[in-house]
Amino acid sequence: MAQQLRVDAATSYIAYEASHPIHDWSGTSDAVQGIIIMENNTPKRMAIAAAVSSFNSKNSNRDAHALEVLEALRFPKVSFYTENIRLNGDKLNLLGELKFHGVAISLETVASWNKIQDTWVLEGNFDVQPSKFDIKLPSFMLVKMRDNIRIRFLLELRTFAP
Repeated sequence: MAQQLRVDAATSYIAYEASHPIHDWSGTSDAVQGIIIMENNTPKRMAIAAAVSSFNSKNSNRDAHALEVLEALRFPKVSFYTENIRLNGDKLNLLGELKFHGVAISLETVASWNKIQDTWVLEGNFDVQPSKFDIKLPSFMLVKMRDNIRIRFLLELRTFAP
């Protein structure tokens, strides 16, 4: 029997870490949405999304500029979808599609997968290159930011009965 787990937005987040030769910065979204479909206590399908505008770096000027660079009005969400999930002990091997800035790329990552009381916890990280999503890298003092962003996530999921 299929079971739906939903992301608990109150306790989950997706964060990014970006870098420029002069400084590093990060931002976090606490407005993550998503579901995992379970069959026989095993994850089978996953869909996770967050609004680009929900990421907060604690610098309103930087965040406003990021929304311009990322064309957030045209491409308001970042999402990940997979039906290719392999459970290996307390790890999930995920092979899916990351969609950002109107471009979808294949993404493979490994995340920890643990049950704590009535909550499943999915936690991991991966790196992406903004240029692969047709994003023009912003410059500061005539030097572009590094073409690498580290994504970290912690998603707490609970059973949802429709």
